[in-house]
Amino acid sequence: MRIDLDTAFLEDGIRSTNFFNGRLLSAEDLSQEQTAHEAALGRHVRAMGEGVAHGLTVSIAPGSTVSSPLVTVTAGLALSRAGHALELLQPVEVSLVRGPSNSGSGATATATGGFETCAPGSSDYVSGTGVYLLVLSPASGREGRAPVSGLGGNPSSGCEAKRRVEGVRFRLLDLKLTAAQLSDEARLRNRVAHLCLGTSDAASRAWMVNPFGPANPPYGLIDKLRPTALTPCDVPLAVVHWKAGVGLRWVDAWAARRRPARVATPERWGLGLEDRRATEGEASFLQFQEHLDTLRTGTPETVRALDHFVALPAVGLLPLEGMTGARGFTYTKFFDGLTYPPEAPVHVEGSRLQALLRMSLAYPPVDLVRKEPFLWLYLVHENQLAQSDASTPRPQPYLVFASGYLPYLGDARSDAAHWHFGNYALPR
Repeated sequence: MRIDLDTAFLEDGIRSTNFFNGRLLSAEDLSQEQTAHEAALGRHVRAMGEGVAHGLTVSIAPGSTVSSPLVTVTAGLALSRAGHALELLQPVEVSLVRGPSNSGSGATATATGGFETCAPGSSDYVSGTGVYLLVLSPASGREGRAPVSGLGGNPSSGCEAKRRVEGVRFRLLDLKLTAAQLSDEARLRNRVAHLCLGTSDAASRAWMVNPFGPANPPYGLIDKLRPTALTPCDVPLAVVHWKAGVGLRWVDAWAARRRPARVATPERWGLGLEDRRATEGEASFLQFQEHLDTLRTGTPETVRALDHFVALPAVGLLPLEGMTGARGFTYTKFFDGLTYPPEAPVHVEGSRLQALLRMSLAYPPVDLVRKEPFLWLYLVHENQLAQSDASTPRPQPYLVFASGYLPYLGDARSDAAHWHFGNYALPR
């Protein structure tokens, strides 16, 4: 279609009702105004991107049982790819098996949202051992009854509701793992996370091999669900693992959850520059740290990375055993079977830690199956200094590991670093 300069192009414009004195308004006119408002809001949301803005954390509910699995979802806000702003103002418990609606609002619910852009999807209800994706979707309903007149109204049509209500609903999608993947329970949580991230997916590495190939190929387990099972109206919240006869084993938010990021356009350089890469780097780091917290509740000094993880983030923080009895890991045990320099760990200044974390978002996770690359190990000078200060409570000691692809920070240098926590070119 060709248009001239300085000529209004209205083909793709939002159509709203034109109000003027003396105009006779119908229900269709006012509905058109609501539709125009929703379309304008959708444009703003799509410009901001898709993902979880805040809140909406998912955890196993205290009352969850084998026969009645429940998760708790906190209040929060999410943005969908289709342009929905989905919000919960209060925490709710979500049953993962089919049951009657219990909204408590008195509204009659329907499946689709007000934008009418998504066909109602169905959930893969928990019926056996498997790993499932919990997603948040739009829903709408009507409540109350408004008085009607005889001017074209049909009191028996059900359209005489007093209010329209835009809300949310939850759906559960089967990630369809193989029996071999499900049987490796010790590494299942981390494996699923990196299947969703596409860490070992050839499509996610295709840009490095041939940047002139197909633009923005889909990659990762979640992309495989699009656009049929996982619609543009859905926002992934978490992955849950259900085992027959046991119930919910774990909930992993960062396997699926992402902060809002602009949706990539089909441009050739998307896999190298798009926001999605940074959000996946953050998710890889946060998933690892959250997973570590669960491993600390057992016997962390016996934990070996190769027994629990198939991949590590490009940078991670490992809590260590402390002199005051703080529970933590033993780094020689944790990194057993992996490669790191014999002089490791070396000291770095805490002022370099944030830069290291931010830099890591542009690097791929460490693939432990291939056992590449080696790791840099660091101790942070400020944390180590505080361990010897008996006048204040000693903090949790920790170690920082980084992918061997990241620049090394332990070179001998002359700068603002403290000399007694420095690294020297000659033997001490």
